[in-house]
Amino acid sequence: MKGAVVINSYDKIPLYYKLAETIEDQINNGVYEKGTKIPSERELCEIYDVSRMTVRLAIDELVKNGKLEKVQGKGTYVLSKSIVQNLNKVYSYSGEMDKQGQVSSTKIIKRDIIEADDKLSTKLRVPVGEKILYIERLRLAENVAIMVEKTWFIYNVVPFLKDIDFTEKGLYKTLDEDYGIKFNKAIETFKATQLNAYECKLLNCPKNQYGLLVKRVSYSKDRIICCSSIVSKGDIFEFSVVLGE
Repeated sequence: MKGAVVINSYDKIPLYYKLAETIEDQINNGVYEKGTKIPSERELCEIYDVSRMTVRLAIDELVKNGKLEKVQGKGTYVLSKSIVQNLNKVYSYSGEMDKQGQVSSTKIIKRDIIEADDKLSTKLRVPVGEKILYIERLRLAENVAIMVEKTWFIYNVVPFLKDIDFTEKGLYKTLDEDYGIKFNKAIETFKATQLNAYECKLLNCPKNQYGLLVKRVSYSKDRIICCSSIVSKGDIFEFSVVLGE
């Protein structure tokens, strides 16, 4: 096997951690290329002369760190390059994926009409009890789940969203092109977060994995239209911003 190395099992660093470092080096050196399937657990045991448990722990460590992706029934893959997001302007997920040559898709998990509680009332600047359209979506890149997006719309602004299919064209593109609602401003906050069991299940990742939480309030003609909560796993996203004087 090209790039195979011997792992020293006599030092004090856990063997699975050393194996994880070795596999990550192989990824960085192009032995295991991004987007490709790595050898099976059995094959890795033979390549590195370690136990099946050591291999499983090493893979779990690399999945937790956003280097590998387990695809049920298919195997373990090296994650493709990070998605680079420019923060200098309002953006949409599907639009950015198109620009970067990645095939994106969306699955609607939930869509329901709820009433604004105190928290939503403050965020959306509407009275408590106001009708809110809640939409929860799973966002994918190259058929790999990468984020869970929850959005709360002021219902009387977008009542048509309750029934239309925007999985093919995209929600924000539908709003812009079909209904003339264009977002001109968004306020976002970012923080590290520990994904909950539900999010880990949707994103097909181990429990207690850390990821990124993005909270957004979106405006059209300087009026608040919706607020969102977006969680992604590992190091999927890389954000960039241009700073002026």
